[in-house]
Formats: sequence, C-alpha cells, structure tokens
Amino acid sequence: MEFMALFIWLSLCLVMGAMIHSVMASALSNRLVKLLAAPGMILRKFTMTLAALVCGATVTKVRIYELSSRDIEFKAEGAASIAKVLVPLLPLFGGAVAVVAINSMFGSPFKLDYPPPALAALDPGGLRGFLHGTWLLLSGVVRQAAQSDWGSFNLYVLSALIFSLALGACAPMEGVKEAMLGAALLAVSLALLSSVSVGSGPIRTSPAWVVTTRTFIVSTSGVAFVMMVYGMLAALVVGMTVRIYELATRTRGGRKQTRKGTAPAEDEKRLAA
Repeated sequence: MEFMALFIWLSLCLVMGAMIHSVMASALSNRLVKLLAAPGMILRKFTMTLAALVCGATVTKVRIYELSSRDIEFKAEGAASIAKVLVPLLPLFGGAVAVVAINSMFGSPFKLDYPPPALAALDPGGLRGFLHGTWLLLSGVVRQAAQSDWGSFNLYVLSALIFSLALGACAPMEGVKEAMLGAALLAVSLALLSSVSVGSGPIRTSPAWVVTTRTFIVSTSGVAFVMMVYGMLAALVVGMTVRIYELATRTRGGRKQTRKGTAPAEDEKRLAA
C-alpha cells in the first residue's frame, strides 16, 4: 500500500503542476514573469538532461539557459526507452531537493517535512483516510502560508524561488500522461526492489541502502507536494497581478488612441466654422 500511495501522491503533484502551467500559460509572455521563472526553467532542463543521460538516452538538443523553451530533445531506444516516461517526472524531484536546500539557506522559515498520508487499504475506508490525510496536509500548508511573517523581505525572495522551482517542475497537461507512467514505473520498481532485497532469516529486513532510497523518494515526494501547493498559491497571485496590469495598460492605451483620433475631428470642425 505504501507504493500505491506513492503513485497517487506523485499523480496529485503532476495534476497540480498541470494546473499551475495552465494558470501561467499567458502570464509567461510577460518579461518580468519570464525572468522570475528562469531559475526553475534552468533547473528543469538540467534535471531532464541528467535523467536522460542516466537512462542511457542520447540528448540531441538542449539549451539550458534559453528561457523560450522548457524541454530538451533526446533519442531513446531499447532499454533507454524508460527515459521517455522518467525524464518528464524527474524535474519534480529536482525541484523538491532544491526547495529543501534553499529553505535551509534562509533559516527554514517554511515547514516542509509533512508526513505523506498513508493508504491503509484499497477500499472506501482506506481511500477516505488517504483523502482526509491529504486534506489535512493541504490545509496545514495553506495555514502556514497565511500565518507567516510577510514583513520579512527574505520570505518574499524564498517564495519567489519556490514558485519558480514549482513552475519549472510542472508539466503541461499533454505531458502529464508520460509523467504518470513514470510515477507508476518508479513505484513498481521500488516495490520490487524492496521485496527482492529482503534478507533471509528470522528477522527479514531490507538492506540499509534500500531503506534509505525508499525513505528519500517518499520524503522528497512529500516536499514536492508542498512545493506544488505553494506554487499554486503563487501562480494565482502572479496570474491575477499580470492580468490586472495588462487590463490597465490596455485601457490606458485605448484612451490615448481615442484622444488622438478625436483631435483631427475637432480641428476640422473649427475650420468649417
């Protein structure tokens, strides 16, 4: 059940990421927003390149510092074909690791180590418990954001970086399918590794490196969920701000054009008189 919960957990992160991408689709044309998203975009392409190379794929095109493109191009055949589903997923983990590091650099003002909700069983009761745990975590993250000391400039910088990393980690809706397949592959592989590596004897335990790997993946997935929640909140604020700015600029431009258009008509009336 732990690995099924991991798959659902990652799927929720991917869905939230697709929502962030949808909210920010038009706002990314703004130059300031594009610069704000730059750290996350750079980390996204770096992580995707690293993941493709580790899977054995051949990277054919990558421009890490080019902000107009979000993805890389690679060729994957045979065993390296797993890169097609893992590469879209790995930026989620890269962003989560970066968020933990940046939060520590700022003195850990945000709590990130929320325990992921457990899935006791695949029945209505187990699913209700999982959804309840997810809701408690979601409400806890939102409550922490509302109660934070927003008088600190460092908190704004940290929030901007988390938003940038969340935006870089997210995938558009058309890329979520491949990323979910990667999440399923990761969960199944981790389950097989945990079951095969269990030693024999009266106390059947997995090796320390297997336990460490499993703990790291689960905890990082939890941080990724928190990152996506903060990213969604920031995306709503940034999206609304950009929209209001565009409307105000458009209205001001329309007024100037109207004034320019009425000036010749007034001159003609004076000449006619």
